[in-house]
Amino acid sequence: MKRREFMRSATLTAAVVTWAPQLMACGKRAEASNETLRDRFWMWGHEPETINGHYNIPIGNNIGMSAAIRSMGIPNVCVVTYLGKPEPPFDEYIRQFGDTKRVAWSILSGPPQKYTYEQQKHEAFRLLEKMPNLTGFYLDDYFLGNAVPVAGSNISPACLTVEQVRDLREEMQRLQQKPELAVVLYTHQLHPGIRSHIDHFDVVSFWTWWANDLAILEDNFKKYRDIVPDKPTLLGIYMWDFGNSKPITVESMKLQLDFALEKFKQEQIDGMIFHCTPLCDLDLEAVHYSRKWIAEHGDEKV
Repeated sequence: MKRREFMRSATLTAAVVTWAPQLMACGKRAEASNETLRDRFWMWGHEPETINGHYNIPIGNNIGMSAAIRSMGIPNVCVVTYLGKPEPPFDEYIRQFGDTKRVAWSILSGPPQKYTYEQQKHEAFRLLEKMPNLTGFYLDDYFLGNAVPVAGSNISPACLTVEQVRDLREEMQRLQQKPELAVVLYTHQLHPGIRSHIDHFDVVSFWTWWANDLAILEDNFKKYRDIVPDKPTLLGIYMWDFGNSKPITVESMKLQLDFALEKFKQEQIDGMIFHCTPLCDLDLEAVHYSRKWIAEHGDEKV
């Protein structure tokens, strides 16, 4: 299904109208004549130092989210809790995103979790009144393991039940701002049982955890579209090989970015998410290549 087929007119609150010429939500494309490819770029945001030393990442990353996206030339950010950070209340914290085009916020994140799902949801919902550029919410690391259903079931195990995510979607639709609901999905979780969950999401972000699996990204993307043919999708772009705990090569960066650009032009994806903000002030070839690629392609009309 073409991404333009997903576009619908929406009634916006006065607080959000100023964002209408660009993209109004996590994944869907706005029909705007002045839109560029850069408008389709997001960055996965974690707090400074939270990944220091993890996955063999060099110690020394101190850059904040808003500074990181500016350094990359990316206008949009997903604020994702990791190791309990950032911590509520967020009233002062969100000031850094005053000039950010669009923000998505996590209401569920992978372990370890300092706050419950209900606590994270409550705090995120409160932000809607304070952030006119907050357009959606993310459920990170949502599916469990390889998403293979347990014996006797045809539904993939996840952090929430299908009923819970359905209720969440309905609760969000009752909000005045009508934010979108997005989910993280990995290539190693491509099982038909995910569909019962994904039916209740607006946007899917699709990630390849092990860099060596990028060699079969075309095959994995086809498998994904066989299971999920009709959801707006953002392709996750890792700038570190987290699966193998080592730097990702420039060749792998070129492979996934060329693939993403091709799929975008074919209207098979709606944008890209670069991972992640704490890497942006490290001297990594993958980050330098991504920054150069963004500068080269970002201003192309779409």
